[in-house]
Amino acid sequence: MIKLIIFVLILITLVLLSMFVDGVLELHKQEKEEMKSIIRDGMEGYLDRTFGFGTVTIFKSVLDAEGNTRYLVYLPRYAWFKAPKYDWYEVYATQNGYKHEAIKGF
Repeated sequence: MIKLIIFVLILITLVLLSMFVDGVLELHKQEKEEMKSIIRDGMEGYLDRTFGFGTVTIFKSVLDAEGNTRYLVYLPRYAWFKAPKYDWYEVYATQNGYKHEAIKGF
């Protein structure tokens, strides 16, 4: 009789655990979809539209000789079981918006 009760309790526990995991995965998927729908303005918005949402990391902001702010950003490229390679870009503001240039030699 005790073995039957323990078996039923284990089954109930497994069903509840699977429902919990399914709910957590659904919430995670919903949060990712909500993050993609966020529209940002300015330089962050330009980076999101150009490279994808959240893929580029701002490394440093630099003032040039004219007093304009330029941003040094990097984009990691992952290969299977290898260290990531980084593509470096310089992002700056122009009169028509933002532009970026690839930096060689990093």
